[in-house]
Amino acid sequence: MTPDGPIPKSPRERRASRRNVIHVRVNLSDTLGSFFGRSVDVSRGGLFVLSSETRRVGTLLRIRVLAARGEAVFAVGVVVRCFADLEGSSEGNTAMAIALTSTSEAWDRFWDDVNATDEGDGESEPEGRGGESREPT
Repeated sequence: MTPDGPIPKSPRERRASRRNVIHVRVNLSDTLGSFFGRSVDVSRGGLFVLSSETRRVGTLLRIRVLAARGEAVFAVGVVVRCFADLEGSSEGNTAMAIALTSTSEAWDRFWDDVNATDEGDGESEPEGRGGESREPT
């Protein structure tokens, strides 16, 4: 399979694209207000976010992150799963899996930057990551 081809799927793996571990501050908002979280991982189709607040499955959220180039990147997604009392997370932290329903060109560039860095292209972290940290995969 070529590197640009589709990811081979095991019987248990249903994701259309791979997840990349990246920790960035995420601003989430809906009709109830806005709150902050921190991404655990991001894929082309969604993200997993730790936060002290969650929303019900089916809630539409506006998502804002600060990308490597310093620009605000927006997307819209729907909560597909909620988790409580995750092992290894801060006490009281909950999490949400969010499937993206609409993205911008800026989000696509953000994803391309994340994906390129994660592929071990030998380059250092892009400048201006704005306090985010990456953990080894």
